[in-house]
Amino acid sequence: MLPTINDVREGFICPQCHLDMSTMEMLHVHFQDVHMKQSSSTVKGLLSFAKQKIKSVQDNFATIPNEQSNIYAQYFSVEPHDSSTKQQQHSPNGYICSHNEEFKKFRKTKHDQMSLETTCLLLRLERLTSIEESVPKSSNPKERRKYEQRIVDWLDDSKVSLCPSCAKSFGLSRRKHHCRLDGFVICNECSQFLPFSMARYLIEPNTSSSGLLNKSTTNGVTLQRTNSLTSVTSTAGVDGSNLNLKEGGNHEEYLRICRSCQQILQRRYDQIRFKKTDKDEVLIRYEKIIEAQSELEKIHPTYSAIVESLLTGETKHQLIDAQRLYRRITSCYETIDSTSKYISKLGESCPNIDENDTSSQIRYSALCRNIRMYAIHLLQNYSISTRRLPSDDDVQRAR
Repeated sequence: MLPTINDVREGFICPQCHLDMSTMEMLHVHFQDVHMKQSSSTVKGLLSFAKQKIKSVQDNFATIPNEQSNIYAQYFSVEPHDSSTKQQQHSPNGYICSHNEEFKKFRKTKHDQMSLETTCLLLRLERLTSIEESVPKSSNPKERRKYEQRIVDWLDDSKVSLCPSCAKSFGLSRRKHHCRLDGFVICNECSQFLPFSMARYLIEPNTSSSGLLNKSTTNGVTLQRTNSLTSVTSTAGVDGSNLNLKEGGNHEEYLRICRSCQQILQRRYDQIRFKKTDKDEVLIRYEKIIEAQSELEKIHPTYSAIVESLLTGETKHQLIDAQRLYRRITSCYETIDSTSKYISKLGESCPNIDENDTSSQIRYSALCRNIRMYAIHLLQNYSISTRRLPSDDDVQRAR
């Protein structure tokens, strides 16, 4: 609520006699004719006092974040012939400008591109890490390199003088290497080593043959599955000193990849981990709100059509049909309201979050509050557009 300020009135109020002159011109005329005899200092003081009062009211109004008028303040400054107003749509709560469809198109294009890149890398990984007898092993480097070049075209290293990742020049101390997944030329420091076990896990995460649930050792470098793919791609042995596959032993094979491919595989790894992670209680409750909203979107138009038919005297629908849908709509209302209230209470307690992690607590509380506000606006919009359930007398009178 706005703070109460004594003697605050709207209109063109005279600062002397406090009369409303209705227009600015009449206020000037009134002030010159009636109060001109007063000293100029007194007039200036009164005008400045009036301006300060008006400014204080405006400042107090602007500092209230939940005031509904602030939502529409941006539209009051639009010129009458501004082209931006042509895209505005009218809703029960005011004028809005929606870019949801454009965002969906952009997101779909981006999502398709990311899916295509990930699928291509996974197909190459599947062929490169195949355990068939016809596939050359790392113990035979010449045949292995020919096999890798048949799967992925390698870029001619004679045409590359700088590393595309760090922009450092190649030389005797900085050798050229090829990424096994895209064929680009990179240096030692900008490359990652992807074990075959991790590669197979990325291809088929549900199989137990990946062996990533346990620790694996590659020539002294211990790799352990964590929440980051970077930790399981050996960054400690990038220079190759600790990952010499030519030495005997049952050492795990690996693939040299660039940072670009590592980021794509990291996204794939995060998706797998997210699917296997237990859902937070807020997410579970929010899914119930979305389910109730979907049911409302399906039955609300049908309910409105039945009520309209009954009130116009048509006989193709019965009152019991409208009553049945009305009960379902009421149930959806109760589900959305009660669930959003529960989520709002979770935002106050912030369960499963460290007490010292203040930033996470703030984000968690803001998320819960936003869900509650979304539910309130959703119920308001449907309540405005939901017609009252007619009685038997209303139906009989219409017929």
